[in-house]
Amino acid sequence: MTAGVLLAAAGWGFGAAGISMAVHEHERAGQYAALAGFTPVYGPGVGMTLSDSTRAVPPGSNPSTALVQDSDLTFLVMMLWYGGARAIAINGERVTTLTTITSSGPTLLINGHRQVGPFEVVAVGDPRVLRGVLETQGGFADRMRQSGLGVRISPHSAITVPAGRDAPPPLF
Repeated sequence: MTAGVLLAAAGWGFGAAGISMAVHEHERAGQYAALAGFTPVYGPGVGMTLSDSTRAVPPGSNPSTALVQDSDLTFLVMMLWYGGARAIAINGERVTTLTTITSSGPTLLINGHRQVGPFEVVAVGDPRVLRGVLETQGGFADRMRQSGLGVRISPHSAITVPAGRDAPPPLF
C-alpha cells in the first residue's frame, strides 16, 4: 500500500469514529432532554386516577381529610420513581426534579399551576413493576383506600408523558 492509501484509510477510520461519537452524543442529549422534561416520553407504563372521598365528612371533622392532598401526590411520585418510572405527569403537568406540589386551599399547585381532582397520573416504565410498587399490601393504594380516597391503577402497553409546559423548543 502506498502512504496515500494508508492516510486515506486512516482518515476514513477517524471520520467514522467521529460520526459514531456524534451519534452517541446526540442520543445522550436526547436522554438528558427527556429526563429534564424537555421532550415527551413514550412507552409502556401505568395510568392512575386519584379522587376525593365520596364519604360524608362527620360534623366537626377536618374536611380536607376527604381530599387528595399534596403529600399523597408527593408520596405517589416518590413511589413511581422508586419503581423505575422514566417519566411522570399529573393532570398533564410533567414532574421533574424541579417540580413543586403544594396545597392551596381545596386545590393543589403543581409547578405553579392550579389543579383540582380527580388527578390523572401517567408514568412510563415497566407496568408490572410500577403496579407492584403501588399495590403492595399496606402500600400506597391501600393507604389511599383506607382513607376513603379513590384510586384506580391500570397498566398500558403504550402511554405518553408530555413535555413540560415551560420546556424550550426541541433542538433536534
